[in-house]
Parts: sequence; C-alpha cells; structure tokens
Amino acid sequence: MSTVNAFTPRGSTVLVSTSSVQVLTDDNVNAISYRVRNILNVPAYFAWSAADPTGAAVTVGSTTAPSAGTPAYNVIGMFAESVEVFTLPPKVWMKASASNAFEVTPGEGL
Repeated sequence: MSTVNAFTPRGSTVLVSTSSVQVLTDDNVNAISYRVRNILNVPAYFAWSAADPTGAAVTVGSTTAPSAGTPAYNVIGMFAESVEVFTLPPKVWMKASASNAFEVTPGEGL
C-alpha cells in the first residue's frame, strides 16, 4: 500500500533569520516547494532570491513590507505562528525580517 502525502520533505529544516541562507535538499531532487513556518508570535516577512547558476552565494534583498505605491519584490508576509507551502525556485536563498523567524523545509507537494 502506498502512502500519499500532501507535502513530502526532501531536506533538513533550516532556520531562517536576518542573514541570507540557502535551503537545499538532502538528495538530488531540486525541490520547488517549501514549507514555511513563522515561529514568532507576531507577523513577519521573508525575502527570497533564486540561486546563482555558478553556485556562488547570493545576498537576498530587503525584507521591507510593501507600502502604498512601493512594491516589495520577492517579499512574502506571514501571519504569526502560521504555516504555508510556497512554490519558489530550486535551491532558493531566504532572509527574514526578524531574528530566528522562520523554519523552512524543502520538499514536494502542497
């Protein structure tokens, strides 16, 4: 009997803080789904950038929230203590608006 999961982890969970960090799988599968958990009791934002094709480190841009007339590119806000799954580029780099704000697990699924 096979098991069907809505989300299948493909790597270790990474703590995302205020410095750029890359989220990688533990196998050779390039995950494009990421389970993101805001572990803070307040809303927080994370920014993301695609991996460099050469494998070089990437500096993720600002995590500033959007405001009227000023969009925030590649920035996503999350409610306090919430969990969502996002489709982002493989080997994505992420940065949070607050220290130790997010747990991110790469994988496949919803």
